[in-house]
Amino acid sequence: MLNFSNNKLNNEGRLRTVLDIGCGVASFGAYLLSSDIIAMSLAPNDVHQNQIQFALERGIPAYVGVLGTKRLPYPSRSFELAHCSRCRIDWLQRDGILLLELDRLLRPGGYFAYSSPEAYAQDEEDLRIWKQMSDLVGRMCWRIAAKRNQTVIWQKPLTNDCYMEREPGVQPPLCRSDDDPDAVWGVSMQACITLYSDCEFLFSYFGCHDLCFA
Repeated sequence: MLNFSNNKLNNEGRLRTVLDIGCGVASFGAYLLSSDIIAMSLAPNDVHQNQIQFALERGIPAYVGVLGTKRLPYPSRSFELAHCSRCRIDWLQRDGILLLELDRLLRPGGYFAYSSPEAYAQDEEDLRIWKQMSDLVGRMCWRIAAKRNQTVIWQKPLTNDCYMEREPGVQPPLCRSDDDPDAVWGVSMQACITLYSDCEFLFSYFGCHDLCFA
């Protein structure tokens, strides 16, 4: 759906790490291995323990966890893509804090692939959810990179330009300067957007390691 010019799913190594939310038996993670993409498969901790055990026995990275009130145990900008296929998560709850946690985890230009009835159904409730979710990600400066049937793929911006051009008071707000997006252990999620540093952009897309970490 993304139609990379090289026609390779990993986009010549630019798409390397994926977070698969609500992964079931981690079949998506298994599929990505053939494209040299590593997926961390996350399953809810209610009835999926056996499925995660099965995934681990196949050598697929996976764990049981929950998108709740605490940050996931990964530093910011850990993934190029997040994936949710009918994962039954209310992304609109608490001012969109769960989507903002994904925003923290995605690198500049990262993608969120979302498959759900709200993306294509025409009944009143699904249309309401789709409208509210589209409005939220729009205020987060995400854009639609591709949409087909029940699947939509949003993309984060590459730079801070869109964030800085938003009208004053637009929600969600930008994070405070003293918020450390890499602090994760026992740290509560924050309903805010973390700005990029110059080094994050250079290193993520141009490999300018010497400039950023000299």
